[in-house]
Amino acid sequence: MEILYRIATNDQRFEKWAKKQKKNLEGHFLDMFNMGYNESANAGFYTRATFVCFWEIHGNGSLAKVAPSITQASLMHLAQRLLERNREQEAQLAHNMMINFVRLLSTLDVETNEEE
Repeated sequence: MEILYRIATNDQRFEKWAKKQKKNLEGHFLDMFNMGYNESANAGFYTRATFVCFWEIHGNGSLAKVAPSITQASLMHLAQRLLERNREQEAQLAHNMMINFVRLLSTLDVETNEEE
């Protein structure tokens, strides 16, 4: 994870990473990458970090396996931080996002089982 942070926060590392990613992509995926790159190259940390993480998950099966758990844990952490700040309405929204995220993931599991 530290490597992803360094890529997202350092322009030179980001450019080097982007060139490497482009070499491994073609067609629709390369077009998607280029479009996202144009939007995130000069963007703030969260936009750039999200872009880096998306493409790392896209190309790394091991990371893709844990990404849903990281997302769910991030939502849990967000809800906890909001509750600590007495932002109960926002914490409830984060909780609803957690529930819906699991619901969406379960539809992918059902589709995978149906395909087999």
